[in-house]
Amino acid sequence: MAVLLPAGGSAFPVLGGSYEGGGDDAAEALGGLIRSRAVRTYRPAACVGASDHVAALEAALGWRPALEVEYDAMRLLPEARPAGGRRLDGGRRLAAHGFRSGPAEIRRAGPDDLDALYPIAAAYEQAEVMTELHAFDPEACRAAQARSLASQLVYIAIVGGRPVARAQTNARGLATDQIGGVYVEPERRGLGLGRLVVEALVAAILSDGRAASLFVKKTNAIARSLYLSMGFACARDYRVSYFA
Repeated sequence: MAVLLPAGGSAFPVLGGSYEGGGDDAAEALGGLIRSRAVRTYRPAACVGASDHVAALEAALGWRPALEVEYDAMRLLPEARPAGGRRLDGGRRLAAHGFRSGPAEIRRAGPDDLDALYPIAAAYEQAEVMTELHAFDPEACRAAQARSLASQLVYIAIVGGRPVARAQTNARGLATDQIGGVYVEPERRGLGLGRLVVEALVAAILSDGRAASLFVKKTNAIARSLYLSMGFACARDYRVSYFA
């Protein structure tokens, strides 16, 4: 097992072997960490990982979170195909017509799209990331979106000349890309734009022979249904604990 305790305050436990399932044995083994002065004085801002791993670490160290958010960790393997076998070429522009909101263009975004895309990034962060324990930072949000446009895959839906939906990768591992930041303007929901931007992103990922993963809140029934319909499978219960 391993526990990463970075200076930023977000703890990451990863248990293995006989401790994989968490529980009392894992908590007892993790209790040995308190012999370290660095661990005893560590003040977590968050604890992130598989739900049973997070619970075991919190029990071992006596951490009491102020808020817990539960997720499904989902995965889509490279041999899968989005949307019942329909393949999309993530490298070219895709047009979707017939929506009540008018024609929509689905394409990859680049650094020049930052100004137009920022309202979507801000709305997503305030709706899906911020909790009652957090304060929204516009400059940090804009900087994060700029980094994503420079180094990640970002796909957008454009209606009426401006972005109204987004899906992007948040991290790119050795063989798996993590999808995140999926958001559709509230007034544009129900038109299939969310599916289109996710399909385009997934097509780009799979075309490189890579797997896709994502984390979706267990309370978000619409998003969970979308990802399951595209072939994603639940791999693990996941939790983010926040501390006051």
